[in-house]
Amino acid sequence: MNNLAIRLASIPWIAKISTSSFVLLGISLVVGCGGATGKGAEGPGLGHRDTEIHHQACDITSSHAQAIDANNDGRADLTMVMDGAHEVCRAADLDFDGRVDVWTYFDAGGNVSRREFDYDRDGAIDEIQIFAGGQIVEKQRASTLSHHLDTWEKYTGGRIVSAERDSNGDGRIDQWWDYKSADCPLIHSDIDGNGQPDPNSTVDYCKETNYKPPEQLESARPEMLKKETDALPTETSNTLTNTGTGDSTKAADSTTKTNKEPSKAPTDAAKPKSASPSPAGGKP
Repeated sequence: MNNLAIRLASIPWIAKISTSSFVLLGISLVVGCGGATGKGAEGPGLGHRDTEIHHQACDITSSHAQAIDANNDGRADLTMVMDGAHEVCRAADLDFDGRVDVWTYFDAGGNVSRREFDYDRDGAIDEIQIFAGGQIVEKQRASTLSHHLDTWEKYTGGRIVSAERDSNGDGRIDQWWDYKSADCPLIHSDIDGNGQPDPNSTVDYCKETNYKPPEQLESARPEMLKKETDALPTETSNTLTNTGTGDSTKAADSTTKTNKEPSKAPTDAAKPKSASPSPAGGKP
């Protein structure tokens, strides 16, 4: 652990990056490097994962398919496969290059049950998302150009809670990401190749990268910056008509009230939300 911290600290760009998938990739390479030379896991199935990418069938050429050409280039940009009034699946070409970028599948209730993404436009699936009751429960990712799965993420209540990763592409899990906090996972590694996390191999992502989650940054702000302040007064008129009946005083009071109306703080919906660190690296 100490050697890892020293190695990370010696790399200048790590100290400059707060939250980045490239930092995660660097940690993955460091803490997982032992798996490439260590003895393979013993016993049937110990630490093994099916790394093949299985595309779920969606026959967009069937007679039940309805195609939409959004840009009138003669190619379907959205194709929906129907079973009566129920949509079974759809294929979307988001960048109009003639290749499907997203496959979406629906359950009997009309909820999304599965999505498959091709992020790099090579015609191969890079990520599979699994849903239950319309809510994300799992992501399977191929984060390299090998076209094999290497990362499996679990979600509860729409939030990532754990992940397993094959960091060296040998088909065995050698990293376990524990998201007790969504922004600060603990990374446990199998360095000796026995299929189990090794003692003293745990890396605390936030400690090693000096990353501060948004809630910590907000709590560290001075109190005076957290409170609403009145807007600065602006001069709307430098001429008041004195009618002799006190109208000038009323006008002045009205101007003062208008100028002192407090500014509206942005709502939570307007604040940017940070994504949790992911072992898969730089893909959305």
